[in-house]
Amino acid sequence: MNASVDRPSVDLVTVSREVGAGGSELAEALGRELGWPVLDRDIAHRVAGRLALEDATVERLDEHPPTWLARIANALLLAPPEAPIGIETTRILDPDAVARSVDRVIADAAKQPPLVIVGHGGQLLFADRPGSVHVRLVAPAASRITRLRARYGWDEARAVAEIERTDRDRLAYVQRYHHRDVRDPQLYDLVINTGRTSIAAAVALIAARVRGS
Repeated sequence: MNASVDRPSVDLVTVSREVGAGGSELAEALGRELGWPVLDRDIAHRVAGRLALEDATVERLDEHPPTWLARIANALLLAPPEAPIGIETTRILDPDAVARSVDRVIADAAKQPPLVIVGHGGQLLFADRPGSVHVRLVAPAASRITRLRARYGWDEARAVAEIERTDRDRLAYVQRYHHRDVRDPQLYDLVINTGRTSIAAAVALIAARVRGS
């Protein structure tokens, strides 16, 4: 039988998520359910390889907009030699270069579907791509705090602070590089509240959508 006939109509799933809503857990489980590879934490490793950097260096910038220090440093790199410089710019990596490389890594990986992609504006990179399903995971603050404390051993104050910081950074990242609000429900085929729906049930719901049942 022709392989093109057997291929499901959906061969790409993007997973946008609030921190603590279980995005990586769901993506891994969905990958197992469908037998598809998952592109998640490996994105930073692939970007590091492209830019000849350490993984940890890229991870610090991953899905974060440029800080004010990085923006100033990048501006100074374009300044004339006589301009006053009070910042050591040679040690500051351009976050925009990392974001561009992230987009290329994801685009290259998507050339060989099927694939599950976590975060990084995938729902916008592939907004018009046929055969794509875009999913957003959300959850109440209490549920997210509980999940982060269980996963990392943080106290409640640390979990709250990480939620606020990461949500803010991911929102700013997508706005800067894709000019949309990541919270806009019209970007997604499915928005799932993992405070009310278990990860297993969410996986089943997405898998059913992928398989067209």
